[in-house]
Amino acid sequence: MKNLFSLSLILSILLVSSCDLLNEALEEPANINIAEGLKEALRVGTDTATSKLAIVDGYLKDEAVKILLPDELESQIASLKAIEINAFGIGTITGEQLYNTGIPLLDIPSLAEKEEELILGLNRAAEEAAKEAGPIFFDAIRGITIADAESILYGSDTAATAYLIDNTYESLFNTFEPKVNNAVNQVTIGDQTVEAIYANFVNEYNGILNTSIPLSLFEQQTLGSIAGINSIEEADISAYATTRGLDGLFLKVQDEEANIRNNVSARVNDILREVFGLLD
Repeated sequence: MKNLFSLSLILSILLVSSCDLLNEALEEPANINIAEGLKEALRVGTDTATSKLAIVDGYLKDEAVKILLPDELESQIASLKAIEINAFGIGTITGEQLYNTGIPLLDIPSLAEKEEELILGLNRAAEEAAKEAGPIFFDAIRGITIADAESILYGSDTAATAYLIDNTYESLFNTFEPKVNNAVNQVTIGDQTVEAIYANFVNEYNGILNTSIPLSLFEQQTLGSIAGINSIEEADISAYATTRGLDGLFLKVQDEEANIRNNVSARVNDILREVFGLLD
């Protein structure tokens, strides 16, 4: 009786183990297919992103990804535009007037047109660099190992893109930044590179702040000291353009991932139809 019980116990253990192994064997191909399907969605998203952004006006005319001035500079300009000064012998000077038209009497140039040139240049540089983004993204996608693919598949509409960002952003930035740096130093607006336009903009902005304003017959102060605005230092405009350029690319990849998840016609090959069909 004891031997019979032991034999039954052994058979039960073997049966459970066999079932577990069978389940793992059956599940493994599905997991591999899901992971590859997610990668394929990211590859298709990258193709779409670069085709939309690596063209003239790809960034510039798309408000969702358009690259504006760095936040610090935007904040400084807003502070400048908000001031109002009563200049002796000249009258009231507003910040809007200073920025938009300048004050020829005080040799203060307008910065509004130069801002437009800088924004144009930043977006042109991003558009140029985006032409080389595809292979960089493909290498990153190929190299990642997607853990818990099933939970990503059944996650949010942009879960795969979020996973890509979390696991490859630093390496993508480091690889993409030299491409953007080349563009910033080679793309020209008029006869100036984007880097030169930015440097000149910062210099002229600081020059405005350092302009002496007559407050009375015997007193003058710099505009910056009157307004309580400090000069700014040049930032790494290449790093800034890289960050914003990647933001735009990832946004378009996210859009395409969501499209593949929710639109059957966007599943352009068998693996996308197989994997994302599980969501239907």
